This record gives sequence, structure tokens and C-alpha cells, in this order.
Amino acid sequence: QRLIKDMTESVIDWRELLLQQIQSIIKSDFSWLRPSRRSWHMDAILPGMKPGETIDICVAIDTSGSIGETELKIFLGEIQGIMDGYDEYKIRVWSFDTEVYNDQEFNSDNMAEISTYEPKGGGGTDFDANWRYMKEQGIEPKKFIVFTDGYPYGSWGDPDYCDTVWIIKGNTNAQPPFGIWAHYEHAQKGKK
Repeated sequence: QRLIKDMTESVIDWRELLLQQIQSIIKSDFSWLRPSRRSWHMDAILPGMKPGETIDICVAIDTSGSIGETELKIFLGEIQGIMDGYDEYKIRVWSFDTEVYNDQEFNSDNMAEISTYEPKGGGGTDFDANWRYMKEQGIEPKKFIVFTDGYPYGSWGDPDYCDTVWIIKGNTNAQPPFGIWAHYEHAQKGKK
């Protein structure tokens, strides 16, 4: 029974999930016609991104609940670490409660500034606010990553708009009805 329970409750580390999901965006975006500059110091030639192709993700931070400054810095630091392996990318980060706040764009030129990102808000949790905002602004990310406590007021959002990844902190029972997810606590406790 213990073996069956362990198999059915297997959990992916949220860091691994982020890495896998970001890598899945670019699996066909490489080209030998444009070698990566990051490989030059290794005396190697590695493929670069196809011209005009960039990693394009949006990150929404739920400011309503149990996500503290320490967790936020770890989460944003992990995204920064993943992005350091690529030449071209665009990341939009915003915070939300019942509205979207402080939308900022980061790329290879200003990525170091992500560590100083200041979330705003602090009211209830309306996940739909993110999808309304993306539709109003014409934003269609290849991946949409939501860092949340997993307690929505109402809907979890629009399952058909874009690929969604949920990193859930504080609510180990949360199971979003769409997208894929990992629980933040499992990585903190060293569980896999």
C-alpha cells in the first residue's frame, strides 16, 4: 500500500517543472545558421536561436496570500538562472489580486533587474484578471507561469488561451483544472 501511495502521489520539483516548460518552448527554435555567442568562450560552436524567435513567457505573481518576499526572490532567481542559458528571451512579469499591477518586461539586457521587482496589490484573488489583461493588451505568451497560493475566488482562468504552468505555495490540496502544476513546498522539504 505504501508503494502504491508513493507512486500515485509522485511530485515533480517546481524548479524541474519550470526548466522543462521553458525548454519545451524552444525545442525547435535553434539554428546552426546563427551560432550562440555564449559558446564562444568554450571554443565550441553551439546552435543559436533562429532570427526573430525568442523565448516568450509571462509570469504572474499572486499578491493576495501566503507568498512572502523570500519565496518571491527564490522563484524569480530561478527564472533568472534558467534564462541565463539563452541569448534571446522576453519575460513579462506582473503581480495581481483582482487586477494586474506593475507589468515589467525583462530580457538579456536588463535581466539582472528582475531581483528588484516589486509586486503590488494585496486584495482578493481573481485569476481571470490575468486573462482579461492579456487579451486587452494583445499578449499571447508561449507559456504563462502563475506563482500563487492556489485559492482563487471563482474561475481559475481561460484554459484555451495559452499553455499555463502553476507553481502553488501554501495549498497542497490545490489541483488546477487545466495546465500543469507543482507545489512549492515539496522542493523546500527536499521531496521529489
